[in-house]
Amino acid sequence: MADMLLYDATWMATMPKRVFVLWIFLLSLCSLIALLMFLCYWRESRQSIFVRRSCFPLLTVIFFLTLGFGRYAHVAERQHRVWAEEGRPVNYGNPDEFDYVRWRWIQGTTLSLPENAQVIRAKMLQRLEHLGLESQTIAVVSAMALGERRGIKRELRQLFADTGSSHLLALSGLHLGIIVGLFLQLMNGPLLLSRWRRLVGIALLAFIWMYALLAGLPTSLLRASLMTSIFVTACLLNRYGAPLQHLLLTAFTLLLWRPMYLFDVGAQLSFLSVLGILVLYRPLYMFFFSRWRYKIFWMERYHLLWPFTTFAISVCAQAFTLPLVAYYFHQIPIYGAVISIILIPLTTLIIYLALAVLLLTFLWPLLAQWLSVLLSWSVSALIGVMMNVSKWPNAVVQDFWSEKAEPQVIIYHNRKCPALHVISSPERSWLLTPTPDSVATAMYYIRRDFWKRRLTAEPQLVMDKRSITMEGGFHAVMLCDSIWCQKIAIDSIPSLTNTDILWLTRGFRGGSLRRVAEVYKPGLLVLDASLPRWQRHRLCAEARHYHWKVYDIAKHGALRLKKEDAYQCAE
Repeated sequence: MADMLLYDATWMATMPKRVFVLWIFLLSLCSLIALLMFLCYWRESRQSIFVRRSCFPLLTVIFFLTLGFGRYAHVAERQHRVWAEEGRPVNYGNPDEFDYVRWRWIQGTTLSLPENAQVIRAKMLQRLEHLGLESQTIAVVSAMALGERRGIKRELRQLFADTGSSHLLALSGLHLGIIVGLFLQLMNGPLLLSRWRRLVGIALLAFIWMYALLAGLPTSLLRASLMTSIFVTACLLNRYGAPLQHLLLTAFTLLLWRPMYLFDVGAQLSFLSVLGILVLYRPLYMFFFSRWRYKIFWMERYHLLWPFTTFAISVCAQAFTLPLVAYYFHQIPIYGAVISIILIPLTTLIIYLALAVLLLTFLWPLLAQWLSVLLSWSVSALIGVMMNVSKWPNAVVQDFWSEKAEPQVIIYHNRKCPALHVISSPERSWLLTPTPDSVATAMYYIRRDFWKRRLTAEPQLVMDKRSITMEGGFHAVMLCDSIWCQKIAIDSIPSLTNTDILWLTRGFRGGSLRRVAEVYKPGLLVLDASLPRWQRHRLCAEARHYHWKVYDIAKHGALRLKKEDAYQCAE
């Protein structure tokens, strides 16, 4: 349903005339609804409050839906134009791979940071690197303080995911709350209640958006900044509203600006986590307060309630985000809420130390060097806690609903490591590749997203062979060098003359297909994506001369043949 709304709803926004007609219709509808709302308000304002039957909620929902759909159609039409000029992105077609086309469609035309913000951010990152910290420490500090996550390695990112702590690497309301709390402490309590309160509020708004720009405006931080700004503005105007109203207004404003955020995983998790806290935390707190009132008073007096508060907030947030995490990432971290009691204070300490170190590098470099040692210890403690928790029994439940792979033949789209995968069952499969040494690194995402989910055991590598045979007489031959054209090689494989799949990969040195046709009569000629473009075009033209079926992996994506299709090829 989500993909249908994402792609198919743009049919009205693919031509300029349709866009013009659509906008005229939507503007007319919005104007009509606004007129009805005004007439209802004018009529009911003259009646007694006891006889009012307001239709404002229904009209408001219709108005916002109409306005939002019009904005979505406008953004979709602009994205179609960009793709028409720059070219539509394509997926590799590998099984269970990341949907790059969908991600590009959701991201749209991304915002570019102002040049001054980019320069300041780059200088701060250089200051951190000059302190002599480890690369792992620099990566974690840059992610938690400045939103720069490109330096985090895959193993460390997976460790955060397995322990349910990925939200610590993504700047969100937690990080903004920590920094805003420090700002308010520096502003002093009496100052906030004085006549300078409005000036402090304006300074706070400026500080929030300066930090958001410096961090690159990620979705979660953008949501937190907008929601905090709405709350601060309401306080300055003495119009205090419910937090749930602030969240809904934030969602509407953000979706009106970037409608594609409705399908963004980060935006969905961010809003659902806050919604879970707003909906569940207060009833949970009142449930325990009604039973252990005096103990809670005593714990608040001696500042001992924060571990239970942290745990309760984590549970409330995960209660709403857990179904989405299981659906998108196919795993459920069990101890995420428990270790948040330790990780969140460590994260607070890391952010405060990082800000102090960044400031002192300009004012007092020697003190910044001393504090960087404490910063490095804090990051090491954070990672050490997660590594120990990841070793606990049943720390993460993975792929509890994934269906296992059926018998099939797959030729992956992987330029670094071409591979042909024959799957007989989830327990038995074989992998034919010209570069077996690079399977562990070059096929990392295929192993993580497909093998670990759909197979019960990793495939066996076919060593020192150039062909593979499947039950039922299905034959596949790999040509990755010039050995095949030697007479010894031809005499050694007479049974594979009528092969079903002839797979040409990087390193093929056979010249034209004329010499290949003397040895093989393939049912399907597969050109791997590792071949140069000019060579693939030339081989395609020659294959048409011999009336061979050709499949270009670089053009059509990975080749997948089910068991029935493979047997039909064999016949």
